[in-house]
Amino acid sequence: MTTAPPRSDRSGAVRAPAGPRRSPWGASLRRLGLAGAAGILLWAGHPPVDLGAAGWVAIAPLLLLARDLVAEAGPRRVRRAAGWGLLAGMVFFVPLLEWLSPFGGLVPWLVLSLIQAATVAAFVAGVVTWGDRPGRAVMAAVWWVALEAVRGAVPLGGFPWGLLGYTQHDGGPLLPLARTLGVLGVSLACAGIAAAAAELVLRARSGPRALAAPIAALVAIPVLATGLGGAPPTPSGATLDVAAVQGARLNETGAAGINREGDRVVAVAERMRAATRPLAADPPELTVWPENSLDSEYDDPANTVLRSQAAEARALLDGRPLFAGGWQRGPTPRTHHNVMAEVTADGLRQVYRKQRVIPVGEYVPLRPLLELYPLADQLPPSDALPGGSQPPVTLAGARIAVAMCFDSVFPAAVRDQVRQGTDLLLVSTNNTSYGGSMSRQHLAFSQLRAVESGKHVVHAGISGISGMIDPRGRVSQQTERLAEAIIRADVPLVPGDTPYTRLGDVVGPATLILSALGIAWTLLDRRRRVG
Repeated sequence: MTTAPPRSDRSGAVRAPAGPRRSPWGASLRRLGLAGAAGILLWAGHPPVDLGAAGWVAIAPLLLLARDLVAEAGPRRVRRAAGWGLLAGMVFFVPLLEWLSPFGGLVPWLVLSLIQAATVAAFVAGVVTWGDRPGRAVMAAVWWVALEAVRGAVPLGGFPWGLLGYTQHDGGPLLPLARTLGVLGVSLACAGIAAAAAELVLRARSGPRALAAPIAALVAIPVLATGLGGAPPTPSGATLDVAAVQGARLNETGAAGINREGDRVVAVAERMRAATRPLAADPPELTVWPENSLDSEYDDPANTVLRSQAAEARALLDGRPLFAGGWQRGPTPRTHHNVMAEVTADGLRQVYRKQRVIPVGEYVPLRPLLELYPLADQLPPSDALPGGSQPPVTLAGARIAVAMCFDSVFPAAVRDQVRQGTDLLLVSTNNTSYGGSMSRQHLAFSQLRAVESGKHVVHAGISGISGMIDPRGRVSQQTERLAEAIIRADVPLVPGDTPYTRLGDVVGPATLILSALGIAWTLLDRRRRVG
C-alpha cells in the first residue's frame, strides 16, 4: 500500500495528503473552541481580568485554528478562516469595550467591536494563506503586529485599544522592551512566544530535534526582551511636589464634556474646589485639576461663578500654579478645543490643546447622518478640534509633557513632546460617563507611556482612577473610581531620553514592510506553483 505525496492546491500552499474523513461537526466544534479560547485569552490579558500571562499565549489558539484550516482544500478555507477569526475578535472586543455601552448604547459598542474584530479575521485568513511556507511562525508574529499598527491608524485616525503589549503593563520580563521598541515591540515579543508555543504543540509528535527551535524561542524571547530594555534614564536629583485632585461623586453631574449646561459645569467646579481644600494647609508646588474640571469657556466674562470657583481654589493654594482642564471656543461655529491650561487671575495661560479627539465621543463625522440616530441627544453638540503637535509646558520650573485622555493611547503624541526635553509626563483624563473598566485600561496605557519615555507619570482622572507611575511602570497611590481623593508626591524629574524616544516607532513600519513583502512573495509563489 502506498501513500499519495503531498499536493499543492491552487493557492500554492502545500496540502497534506488526505487522511480519514473527519466529521464536519467535529471540525466545527474544534474550531469554535479554538476561536473562543483565543478571544477569551485576549480579553483576559487586559483589565478588568488583567491576567498578564494570558498575553503570552493568547494568539496561539488562532495559530492552531489556522493550521486546522490549512488542511482543507479549496479557496473557501480562507473565507472560513476570516469567519472564525471574526468570531474570535468579537469574543475579545465585545467584553473589552463594554465600558462604551452606558455612553452610546448597543449600536456604537457593537459597531466599534466589529471594526476592531476585522483585524483578527484578517490575521487568521493571512496565516491560512501563508500555509506551510517556510517561516510560518515568524510571519505570523509579524503579521499580528502589522495589523495592530494598522488598527492604530485607521479608520478615523485609529483606535489602538487592546494591543497585545498592554497585557504586560504590570511588569514581567517583556515590559522593559517598551523602553527600546515601544508597546508594539512588547506585542511582537508576546506574539513570538505564542507562535513558538503553537509550534511546540504542532510538533509534539515529531521528535526532540523538531522541538528544539520552538523551545529555544520560548527561552530566548524573554531574555532578549529584558536585555534590550536596559535601565531607565537617570533622574536629575530634583523633584516637583505635585498633587492631582479627584472630585467626589462626579458621576451625578455627568461630567463627560457633552452637556455644557451651566448648572452642571458649576457643580463640577464646586466639587473640585471642595476636594482641593485639604491642600490649603500645605499647598504643593503644582496642583492638577483633570480634564473637564472647568468645562466651559473660562475666559468668557459671563462665566463669573465658574471663575470665582477657580479663584477660591487658587486662594486655597496660596496662588501656586493650578493646571486645569478647560474648554475654548473654536474658530468656527459649533467647534471647540479641549484644553489643559494654567489658571491665573487674568485668564488661561500655557494652554495645551488636546491632540487626538475621539470620533463620535468628541466630534461627529457625518454629523447629518448620525444625528438621525435615536440616541442623538448623547452626541456632542459641537465638534472638538485636534490641537496638533505642541511643545511641553513649563510649570513650577519643570518641563512637562501633557497628554489629555485619548492622547495617551497614541505613543507618538507623547513621544513628540518628550523629544523636546521634558522632566515628567502628566496624563489628564475624564472617564466619568463610561464603564469602570475603561479607567483601569486607561491606567495601563499610562504605565506603558512611563516605560517608553523613562519618565514618572502623574495619571490624573477627574473621577478616577488616578495614580503615580514610575519609569518602570509601577503604580502607587492608586485611587478608587468615583471617590474624592488626592494623590500627591515629590515626583523625581528625569531629563534624559530612552532609545524609544530617540528612535521612534520602528516596529510598526518594519512589520508593515515585512508583511507587504510576505504578501508579494505569496502571490508570486502561488503563480509559480500553478503555472
